[in-house]
Amino acid sequence: MLFLFFNLFTCRRDIFIIFIDIMRFSKNIPGLGKILRIWKISVSDRRSLSAALCVGLTVPNALSLCAAIFLHGDRYTTAPIACAALLWNIFLALSIGRQIAEDQTSINKNRVLFRRFQNTTKYFESILQDTSDMIISLDKDYYIFKFNRGAESHFGYTQEEILGKPFEKLFLNPEDKEKMNLPVKSGVKSASAEISMKTKTGNKIVVSMCMSKMRDGGFVVTAQDITEKKYLEEQLQQKSDQLNRLAITDDLTGLYNSRHFYQVIKSELSRLKRHTGRNLAVIYMDVDRFKEYNDTEGHQMGDHVLRSLGEVINACIRKDVDSGFRYGGDEFVIVLPDTDVEQAKYAAERIQRQFGAFKFGETSISIGIAEASLDDDEKSLVRKADFAMYASKKGGRNKITISDGENMDS
Repeated sequence: MLFLFFNLFTCRRDIFIIFIDIMRFSKNIPGLGKILRIWKISVSDRRSLSAALCVGLTVPNALSLCAAIFLHGDRYTTAPIACAALLWNIFLALSIGRQIAEDQTSINKNRVLFRRFQNTTKYFESILQDTSDMIISLDKDYYIFKFNRGAESHFGYTQEEILGKPFEKLFLNPEDKEKMNLPVKSGVKSASAEISMKTKTGNKIVVSMCMSKMRDGGFVVTAQDITEKKYLEEQLQQKSDQLNRLAITDDLTGLYNSRHFYQVIKSELSRLKRHTGRNLAVIYMDVDRFKEYNDTEGHQMGDHVLRSLGEVINACIRKDVDSGFRYGGDEFVIVLPDTDVEQAKYAAERIQRQFGAFKFGETSISIGIAEASLDDDEKSLVRKADFAMYASKKGGRNKITISDGENMDS
C-alpha cells in the first residue's frame, strides 16, 4: 500500500513536468526506454511522458497490491511479487537519479560554454565597433546591411541611414565598383584596390579597400582612410618632380641644360640602332653678334635675348617629341627624333623667322643641321652639327648649313 500511495503522490502534474524537463535526453534509461518504445511515445511529448511514468511507477505496485488482496495475504505468493515491485522501483529511481546527475553535469558544462561564447561574442563585437577601420558587410547583391562605427565616423552616415542602400552609393566614381566586382566574380576570394569614395557631405576620401567573399554569398569590406597619406605622397612626388626638373633645366631660358642633352642624345642614338630605318636629326645654333649686343645693351638685355630664343624654340618644336637645350652661353641644340634633314631645315627656318621678328639689334642665328648615322655616337653627331653651324657663320651668318659628313652643303 505504501508503494501505491508513493506512486500516486509522484504522479502529480508538477512532479511530472520536472521529470520531463530533466529527461528530455534520457531515452536510454533502462526500463523506461522499453516502456516508451512499447507505447510509441516521444520524450518531447509531456503528456505522453507523464502517462509513461505513471504506468512505469504504478502498474508493478498495483499488481503487487492486487495479488496481496486476491491471494489473501499468502506470503509465499505475494512476497516475490512485492520484492519484484520494490526492486523495480529502486532500479527505476537509481536510473533516474543517475541520469539527473549526468544531465546536471552537462547543463553546468553547457552554461560555462555558453558564458564563454557570450564573452567571445561581446569581445569580437567590441573589436568590430571600436576599431577606427571601416568594416562594411554586404549581401550578395552589394546592398549594405552592416556599418560599424569606424565607417560611420569616416562617411558621416549612421547605420540606420545607410542600411539597405547600394554599396556603390559610397563611390565617388561608380565605375570604380568594377575594380572590386571583377576579381570576385572571376573566382578570386578577395580583391584589393585604392578607391576614391565620398562622404555624406560630398567630400572626397581615398581608402585602401579589401573585399572578401563570404560563404553565404555576401561580402565583407575592410578599408582604411589613406587620404592624408595620398596627399603627402602627391606633395612629395610634386617636390621630387620639381627638383628633377630643376636639375635638368636651364634657369634662364626654360630649356633643358647640357647635362640632360647628353642623356637624351645617347638614348636616341641607342634607339636608332635598335630600329634601323628611323631618322634622327640635330640642330645646332648660335646667336650672331651676341657679345657685342650684350656689351652695349647690358646683361639684362642679353639675358632677354637668350630667354626670347628659348621661347621661340619651345614654340617651334613638337611638344613631347622634340627637345630643346641650352648647350652653353649663346649656343642652343635641338634633338628631333624621326626627322630627316629636310624636315629639320624647315623647323630651323621657322625659328630664324620668329627670332628675327624681335629685332634685337644686329643679332641673328647661324644654324647647322646634322643627321645621325649608325656609326655616330653623341660626340661625333654634335661635332658634325657644330661644324655645319660654323660653316654658316663663315658663310655670312644668319644661314642654315646641312652637314654631309666631312663636307658641308649650304
